Amino acid sequence: MQFDYRQFHIDASPLDEGGRYYARAKIYRRASVDGDKFEVKYSGDLGDYPSDADAIEAAERWSIQWCDANRA
Repeated sequence: MQFDYRQFHIDASPLDEGGRYYARAKIYRRASVDGDKFEVKYSGDLGDYPSDADAIEAAERWSIQWCDANRA
């Protein structure tokens, strides 16, 4: 799932591995008005979950907390 939050663009797409879903996120900062993006942070695995919805929710929660703590 991709969404924008503050000056960031977040990709909270889980990894499906053998029936378990691993929460992970990539956070991009918008570099300019024309929408260019560059990667700021990659979460790594944030835990495994029984469903993709649970993994997405965990990745979104982590991403928003990271963005709030690292906003310019």
